[in-house]
Amino acid sequence: MKEKSSKRRLLCKECQQVTWHAVLNEAKSDRSIEEAEIWEMTTFYTLQCLGCDNVCLLSEYVCSENISQEDGQPEVQSNIYPSPHKNDHEPMDKNYYLPSEVKSIYLESIKAFNSGLLILAAIGVRATIEAVAREQKITIRGIAKKIKKMVESNIITPDGAKLLMLVTDMGNLSAHELKKHHQDDLSLCIEVVESVLRNLYILPKSAEGMHGS
Repeated sequence: MKEKSSKRRLLCKECQQVTWHAVLNEAKSDRSIEEAEIWEMTTFYTLQCLGCDNVCLLSEYVCSENISQEDGQPEVQSNIYPSPHKNDHEPMDKNYYLPSEVKSIYLESIKAFNSGLLILAAIGVRATIEAVAREQKITIRGIAKKIKKMVESNIITPDGAKLLMLVTDMGNLSAHELKKHHQDDLSLCIEVVESVLRNLYILPKSAEGMHGS
């Protein structure tokens, strides 16, 4: 009988590279539907990096209905908590000045980006632009028309509109074609949207605070 491995290799959040981790603890949760011959099992591992001693939780989920097309075996879905991906993009300072809906979508986009969920992040960046348009009472259909209206209303500059259109194009590709963009390109898109948010909401609110001091 094959012995269980006491070590696992995975990405370490602190080392930012794949390292060996010692298995500190292991627990399983499973259930089945006998009539349908369906079963599922989740195995949880508490792991400690052998390089830096960072501790994380690894979950591995398998289900009898999720079969690999390559080898005919159940596929293993793995998740690491907390996410080991490096947080490359910090939320803007004073984001509490953003309208509630805009802030919520923006922060969710940053969270997705920092977790390596680039398709969701791109969709979220586009949704942030839509939320800004709604907050500015721009209700016409079509993101391109909304951006044009934002220019006409002096909410953004013509140059800013061109950049936002590039951002929305990336978001559209992610939403409709499930295209995964390069991290650097998506980071630039986030910066473009942040520039709009900063000029539209954060700087005016910060200026009000200065006048009141």
